Amino acid sequence: MTIEALKDLQELNKLALTPAEEETVLGIFEQMERREKGLLSLNTEDTEVMVHVMPLSNILREDVRVQQFPLEDLLKSSPEHTEDSWQVPRLVK
Repeated sequence: MTIEALKDLQELNKLALTPAEEETVLGIFEQMERREKGLLSLNTEDTEVMVHVMPLSNILREDVRVQQFPLEDLLKSSPEHTEDSWQVPRLVK
């Protein structure tokens, strides 16, 4: 990363870095580039491609409907109801 590229990024992202902050950011990018070069020098031809760090199977539970309260008890507390549902006043004409 060059100072010119950093200036362009500042302009695109509406940032205003001080010269000290620019030096810090450039140092961070230099470290990242060194680490990337180190990783690129490794032989990974026999390495299996990994999509997830841990093997995943179906992580979702099955959706099961459970009636926690008896329907009759729920309908008792409603001002108006039909056989199986509450009736609410109409809000929109």
